[in-house]
Amino acid sequence: MNTQTRVDVEQVLGQMPVGGYRVAVFVLAVLLAMLDGIDNVTLGLVAPALSAELQIPKTDLASVFTATLIGLTVGAMVLGPAGDKWGRRPATLACTAFFGIFTLAIHYVQGLNMLILFRFLAGIGIGGLLPNICALVSEYSPNKHRQTGVLVVSGGIAAGAMLGGILASFIEPALGWRSLFMVAGGVTIVALIVAIILLPESIRFLIARNPTHPDVYRLLKRISPAADIPQNARWMVSERPTTGTFRELFAGGMSLTTIILWVSYILILSTMYLLFQWLPTLVREFGFSPAMATYASTVFNLGGMVGSIVLGPMAARWGVYKVSAINFLVIIPGMIALASSRDMQMLLLFSSFVTGWTIMGGLGVINALTTDAYPTASRSTGLGWASGVGRLGSSFSPSFIGWLMVSGGWAAHDILMLPIVPAIILTIAVVIVGSLNRKQTTNVSGIAATHI
Repeated sequence: MNTQTRVDVEQVLGQMPVGGYRVAVFVLAVLLAMLDGIDNVTLGLVAPALSAELQIPKTDLASVFTATLIGLTVGAMVLGPAGDKWGRRPATLACTAFFGIFTLAIHYVQGLNMLILFRFLAGIGIGGLLPNICALVSEYSPNKHRQTGVLVVSGGIAAGAMLGGILASFIEPALGWRSLFMVAGGVTIVALIVAIILLPESIRFLIARNPTHPDVYRLLKRISPAADIPQNARWMVSERPTTGTFRELFAGGMSLTTIILWVSYILILSTMYLLFQWLPTLVREFGFSPAMATYASTVFNLGGMVGSIVLGPMAARWGVYKVSAINFLVIIPGMIALASSRDMQMLLLFSSFVTGWTIMGGLGVINALTTDAYPTASRSTGLGWASGVGRLGSSFSPSFIGWLMVSGGWAAHDILMLPIVPAIILTIAVVIVGSLNRKQTTNVSGIAATHI
């Protein structure tokens, strides 16, 4: 006779206070996400000094950036889905180790080929990291705060980009470009050690593997020691059952949602990389000083960090799809103001903040939408492939902008107006995904809670 009590873990997690343990998990996830932001800016900041010391022509540095991008794509598409197969914790630890070890190794490079290899391998680690930590945070959050958790973690990317710029400004002039990679790699290894000690496995993933897994009770008691949790329970989650394979991204009516999310990642990352890499150059073309160009980039990253944090509570209160659509629409006046900021410092800084908020915050929004779109068993796979396709598709953005400026004769004003088109498409995409997700939710709610 089966005496096990059937318990819906969604209800249990939703009724518990957030508590110190979950906050610690979220903080650790944000710190790991900051590694992505540091990686986004480090190589670009030290490229001139690196090129001079290693006698690498600046034109050949393109192969280093390409190797990094390929690594990011491979990592997202391979180590992202690994989280659905082996667990969020081992996949996250593997990604962090890859990034830390091969970032440290860059300190010792002696030529172009070694640099290409180590950047590729480090890229694999950082590419698989964000899908797994977003999935983990999503699965530790109560349903009503799930988007908030993912958005705050995504804000770690902007915080990391700011930190990378600050570190470079102090370390490179004093100790050289090699020391910057030593510090970045060393910090990552420290983060890895902390994660080995503190990072838990996803409760929902454990249930997906075994509805009576003993670690579920232990982890729930760590979240809320005073909670009345049955030890002899058969846990369940109310969501569409899946096998966690790539094919599942297109099964059960998910084909259109998956394609729209992939296109959304390409558009938001293309826009973000445009401003990451070209904003200082475009600002200087307006006649501003190099210092003001640096300030504009810093304020852009600050806006991204603040936007990612604030959009979460807004989404929890007014709905993630409504907030997302408005956020993407605000990109339009933000870019118009930025493109019109010649000789107006306050307008430049204000519009840089707004565009950072809406574009980098928009990436967090898409991360949140993607975690919502897929069930536990295929969540890391969905995030990994969407992120990988987005990185690959957006890889042509910087080169395309350079071609427009050099061969097409486009001015800074014209370049800064380009993101208006992706903003319109992203707004429409959010409306469609919201409609499709509501249909999926209705279908699932009509079925009894499923053991996965």
